[in-house]
Amino acid sequence: MKNTGRDIHSGLSETQAKFVNMPQAVCTRPASGVIVDFCERNETLEYIFRILNPFVEITVSPPSWPEVLSTSQKEGLSFLLYKGMIKKGINMPSKLRESLKQEYIYNWGRNIRILEDLAALLRVFKNPVIVLKGAALLSSVYEDFGLRMLGDVDILVKPEDVPKIDKVLSESGYQSGHTLSFYRVTNYLNSLVYGKNGSPLLLHLHWHLINNALPNYIYAEKINMDKLWKEAIPLKIRESDALCLAPHHQLLHLSEHAMKHSYNTLIHVWDIHQVINHGKEKLDWEKVCRESGEFQLKSPLFYSLWLSKEYFGTCVPPEILESLRPRHKGLGEKIFSRLLRQGKRREKLCWLFYFSHISTLQKKTKFVFRTLFPPRAVLLHMEIDENEGNGNLSRKVAFRRLLKALRLFGNK
Repeated sequence: MKNTGRDIHSGLSETQAKFVNMPQAVCTRPASGVIVDFCERNETLEYIFRILNPFVEITVSPPSWPEVLSTSQKEGLSFLLYKGMIKKGINMPSKLRESLKQEYIYNWGRNIRILEDLAALLRVFKNPVIVLKGAALLSSVYEDFGLRMLGDVDILVKPEDVPKIDKVLSESGYQSGHTLSFYRVTNYLNSLVYGKNGSPLLLHLHWHLINNALPNYIYAEKINMDKLWKEAIPLKIRESDALCLAPHHQLLHLSEHAMKHSYNTLIHVWDIHQVINHGKEKLDWEKVCRESGEFQLKSPLFYSLWLSKEYFGTCVPPEILESLRPRHKGLGEKIFSRLLRQGKRREKLCWLFYFSHISTLQKKTKFVFRTLFPPRAVLLHMEIDENEGNGNLSRKVAFRRLLKALRLFGNK
């Protein structure tokens, strides 16, 4: 962030004041009356952010190099840290530097293998496929295949095409641990995961942008899938043809995805930073805002853009951020927002946010019940490792989720 002309330094910690003074080459000043928020962050995170910021010189060493490495790994930023250190000529203890170098080389090779296997599948698919999230970003906005770790690879297909895609995957040696007798869009389960012996590719097949990620089923039906398909753009995956979401839809999807994970790892926020930086000329902010309202994703978009601007200095138009800012927060969202400002990004924190956005007591009650007790069919897919024929699965999941919910309130 940069100085807005207001007395924003009063009451700031020393590390926050340093971050305010970081030069941001192309960010504009907030409009008059814009509210300025700050996220608390420790010295270790502050040092990592300074390495990742290309406009900031590093003149001091961090309090602890092992802590810098551990924190960057936890946040999914370690490969970006490694490249940032090389570009800035920063000296790190040789043992830690060599460890980071070997991890980066391994990740680069693994990602290439995953994308090659994905490309081979794309060449035999006869139906349109949209590549989502990490795999799409590595093939478009990232300049280096080693900078981001890939977990599973998410692809989106049309519901009516799932049986054909499933057949191609089976013939190519990919199997899913689950089978469905239908592929209709539901409020809970819209995906299957496929793997193949000897391949690092774990393919997550979606037929709706929102899959089985409870509890954000509450807005799944608001997302206009026809519009997403109509506006999808071409993408090359290792010389194979595919599609990816249009920039404004990609930004909305990444924001929803980051919210779903409660921003617990900052690589999700960095993805948003990358999409905005890469698509400055192509990103239609008016369309982003309009469709965030249509898809009921205004608040996830606000928090994602706000955190991206806070942590990475992303150039988000101030008037856009202010137009998205929630005006009437329920108790759950107030707690959620305060914890984010305190830098407390933890798993399931988003439950507080979702709960606040449900209108009636009846719907809130249903939300709590369905969050603690998902439908049996969903449990069999989400909790397969714990299932093993155990008839107490529903109670185990409910008990574990209840404990997580109590921890959210107990630690706030």
